[in-house]
Formats: sequence, structure tokens, C-alpha cells
Amino acid sequence: MLPATKPQFSRSSNLLGAFVTAVHDQMLERIESELGLGSQAAAALVVIGFNHGRSVDFLSGALQLSHSGCVRVVDKLEQAGLVQRREGKDRRVVALHLSAAGQRRMQVVLRARSKYLDGLLQSLDTRQQQQFTALIETLLYDITTCSEHAEAMCRYCDEAACPQKQCPITLKVVK
Repeated sequence: MLPATKPQFSRSSNLLGAFVTAVHDQMLERIESELGLGSQAAAALVVIGFNHGRSVDFLSGALQLSHSGCVRVVDKLEQAGLVQRREGKDRRVVALHLSAAGQRRMQVVLRARSKYLDGLLQSLDTRQQQQFTALIETLLYDITTCSEHAEAMCRYCDEAACPQKQCPITLKVVK
């Protein structure tokens, strides 16, 4: 019988999994504490803020929530005065927009996310940050499967920090 061999990348894969989990959990913890709302509400503010006038169906895909779950998130944000439902181009579809208060809260989300992630990257020197960016761009490009998946991956992204023409996720979907 042959001895069992370990996959070549098992340790790297394990470390990547732990890193992704820790970053995700800590980022959401900071966003939620700054915003005072749950992570789905925070993501909804960002998605609506960068996609004015899109429908609940679009938001549902980006948040990876059922339609009814997404409607509950929008209801909560509307009751808080952060989101407005308006008549869409097609009268059967409601268009979502942020109120002025919603815009301000979206900026809170983006600042909290940026502050945490920028602080995390400070442990790398400039060369390491450039290498890390190149590696992350490659991995993000490779894992992007479709436009709905792209919206879901970017649900907390600051589109001003990563212009669409440079975004590896957008570049894969547009291709």
C-alpha cells in the first residue's frame, strides 16, 4: 500500500481559509459597530448607493438573499429613513435610492471597512503590498463566475477606490 500524500497546497489553503474567515468576521464586526445595523443592511446601503434605481431583485442577487429576505432588509432601511422606494422605469418594478441620511450612513460603512483593511495592510511594506495586490487581482479574476457573483463579491466595495475599468472582477464579467 502506498503512503498517503498530502496535497501540495494544504497548508497554504488552510492558512488562506483562516485568513479569509478572520478578515471577514472582523471587518463585519467593525462595520456593524460603527453603523449600528446588521451586515446585510450595511451591504444593502453600499449596493444601493452605487447602483441608484436598481430593483429589489438586483439587490437580492447582490446580497445573496431570498426576495422576501431582501424586502425585509429594505423595509427596515426605509423605516429608518435611509432608503426610498420610487417608481421605476417599468411601473411593475420599484427603484431603490438612498436618502441623504442613507448616503451618509453608506459613507460610514465604507470608512469603517477602509479603516480596518488599511490598518491590516500596514503590516506589509510597500513592495509586499504591491505583490499582495497583484496576487489578489489574479485570484479575484479567476474566481469570478458571472455578473451576479461579481455583484455579490463587491457588495461592500468602495467603487471610488477600485474604478470599474481596473477592477479584476468587472474585467472578468465584461469580457
